[in-house]
Amino acid sequence: MVIDAEALVIRKRLEQSLKELPPLPTAVAKVLDETNRQEPDMHRIDQIISGDQALASKVLRIVNSAYYGLSRQVTSVGQAVLILGIQQVRTITLSVGSIAAFSSKGPVDADGMRRFWQHSFATAAACTALCSKLNVDRKQADEIATIGILHDVGRMFFYCNFKQTYQKLVLRACQNCNSYEEEEFLFLGDTHAGVGAIVADKWELPEKIVEGIRLHEGPFDSGEISITVAILAVADWMNKSFYYDNKGPIGPLAPQLIETLGLTSEIVHEIGEEVRKKVDEASQIYGMMAA
Repeated sequence: MVIDAEALVIRKRLEQSLKELPPLPTAVAKVLDETNRQEPDMHRIDQIISGDQALASKVLRIVNSAYYGLSRQVTSVGQAVLILGIQQVRTITLSVGSIAAFSSKGPVDADGMRRFWQHSFATAAACTALCSKLNVDRKQADEIATIGILHDVGRMFFYCNFKQTYQKLVLRACQNCNSYEEEEFLFLGDTHAGVGAIVADKWELPEKIVEGIRLHEGPFDSGEISITVAILAVADWMNKSFYYDNKGPIGPLAPQLIETLGLTSEIVHEIGEEVRKKVDEASQIYGMMAA
């Protein structure tokens, strides 16, 4: 494969941008450290988040959003941890922190970020619905939902560092009837899944999250597929196919994923209808995180 001069320059910029990746905000990194312990301290998590007024405010706005559908107003981080659990609060905190990290390099495309986070949170909702249908235990289900929210962090990296290039790449994918991943690899030398895994690793996220991000786009025809990756991939496909404003070509759902999870097309569509209402609710979340 011949790589043109423009692609070579962009690949070098990609390497440099990854080297210069901004760290997560201090409070977010501390929350991550605490939640990675064998026995995380709920009070310590409360103290860390509450000690950063801006972070606490954003976390509470999201917790009280229609997306989470709580029956009563949550007024403190400690209360949020008790109601939603440590993992869900960690996920919200990581989401807010990732925006803060990328925004530190300059203004971001607000509309692009809104659509990005709408897809991310809607994918997490689909992960949760699939986990419920498949009787996945709460701890693993929360972990899969976390990966659902962060699975496209590599795409956010591209948006923030290579906006014009990525827009051109999306256009080429449509013109050539290629997937985004094919065009990403041809033009950038890696996919958003691969770059996302590098970002997650540099931020010292748990290995299961790093692996989920790396593998969520497949390929799914070589070797065994974990339950985590299968659920994530099906949830991602559902959102792209049923509701996401996706201008690129979407292939059929890989039969290996259906086989791994023991699903039928009827069940997939049934869950898709359950999650549909979450899409509009998820569209409001970026404004709460970025405000």
